[in-house]
Amino acid sequence: MPLTLRQADPEDALVIARIVREVSGGVADFLLHRLALAVSVERLLASLVMETGNPLSYENALLLEHGASPAGLLLAYPWQMHGVPDILGRLVSKKRLELLDGLLRVADAESLYINTLWVDEPLRGGGAADDLMECAVLMAREMGLPRISLHVWNDNARAMRFYRRCGFAVTRHFDVPWRRQLPHDGGNSLLTLALPPEPAAGQTPEPAP
Repeated sequence: MPLTLRQADPEDALVIARIVREVSGGVADFLLHRLALAVSVERLLASLVMETGNPLSYENALLLEHGASPAGLLLAYPWQMHGVPDILGRLVSKKRLELLDGLLRVADAESLYINTLWVDEPLRGGGAADDLMECAVLMAREMGLPRISLHVWNDNARAMRFYRRCGFAVTRHFDVPWRRQLPHDGGNSLLTLALPPEPAAGQTPEPAP
């Protein structure tokens, strides 16, 4: 069955929230677990996904599907949008936000920021992640942005290998103390990919060295 790509809509909120929580490496639970006494972390995230005008909004999400099942997600937006949604800034303690300040607020200027790039486990290694990255490149070019940036936990070796293969380089490092809900060694890094200039009309791009 072929994979299909579509723009997300509000009905996808819970699916997107589940994936964002998984890919965050504990960030969502660290920030939201004290707020989720009556409502689950995923439902709190879903409420943000359903709203417009914030980084986690469905407006910024593309879903890759295998039949009716989610197969991949790209959640990306211009660097100016990267930050803590207002409602989280009011509800989450300042101490917790400050601990993750670099991850939550820092993106490379003039970049498309990738918040989440996810592929379902059975499909990993089959090119779906490359397809989503190509979508990100096209999005950046359509927005007139010359680069792409994202954060990766330094102990996520698989993700680091993928992004380095795509041409990303580490531009900043952020120390994050180990926590039970943030069980990572080595903090996280901001990675940036500078996009090559597009060839002029009628010009054939030079082959990669």
